Amino acid sequence: MRLWRFAILAILSVHYAVASAAPGDVQPVPTKRQLQGLTVEEASALLAKLEDAQRRLKAGEFQSFELLAGSIASYDMTKSSPRDVFLRVPFQKVWDIKRVPNEYRHTYSLAYSPNGLGQLYWEIEVALGFHGNIERVLMTYKPPAPF
Repeated sequence: MRLWRFAILAILSVHYAVASAAPGDVQPVPTKRQLQGLTVEEASALLAKLEDAQRRLKAGEFQSFELLAGSIASYDMTKSSPRDVFLRVPFQKVWDIKRVPNEYRHTYSLAYSPNGLGQLYWEIEVALGFHGNIERVLMTYKPPAPF
């Protein structure tokens, strides 16, 4: 009897874990952008810089900032080059932007969730230089925190 209870509990636990990860449970990305440590104007200017850099790269213009992208080794995103990944991000759909304390640069952390909250997402770190130019874009495709 005790073994049956354990088996039923184990099956229900597995079923719950699989069901909670199902695509039907995806929460949409917030329609209002979440900002921490910066104003709407600063966020808009940052996104405009990133979109301008995308446009210039697509046009074949030289861009001098570091561009890095990666993921967990088994994820398909590791098959894409950092440039291809950067060019595909629709920066207007970034839903979370935070200013990251850094005494040498203006650094920001952005989140872009192409498939909704609770799914794999892009964490994008952007470092601006002293004159406001983009110095580095580091993109990491990763699973959400287990909350």
